[in-house]
Amino acid sequence: MMGILLLFTLVLSGFLGALWPQGLMAPDLFLVLALLYARSLPYYLGLPWAFFLGLVQDLLGYGLLGLHAVGLLSASYAFYAASRRLAPGETPGVLFSFFWAFLAKWAGYFLVAYWLRLELPSLLPLDLLLEGLFTLPLLLLAWRFLPSPRRP
Repeated sequence: MMGILLLFTLVLSGFLGALWPQGLMAPDLFLVLALLYARSLPYYLGLPWAFFLGLVQDLLGYGLLGLHAVGLLSASYAFYAASRRLAPGETPGVLFSFFWAFLAKWAGYFLVAYWLRLELPSLLPLDLLLEGLFTLPLLLLAWRFLPSPRRP
């Protein structure tokens, strides 16, 4: 099942890359997949999967190796932390968990950029807001269609 979801994400991200308007922040499908894994797996399996997905995203984007890996790892870690403190099936818990994970992803990106003394890109808060608004419905749709996790 995990491999099928990864393949579906790769195909869908390829289509989005070709069809999405240039200059507009696209939804982060790898974040959606990492949070799906975090929802259905225990943390000791979900965190390595998130790091692996970030490495795949780095390799596909010809970017800095480890940038997305740290971002998705931070997002998954924040999701685990938020979902343990909130009711995961209710709307406020889901929205806050996503918001917290989304902020942690970007904090991970900026942490790597700071650590490597990279120039920070000129991101407008509107760009981050649009990415979050485009990603959230895809996450909710994926959660709706996939079976709920069975944790003891």
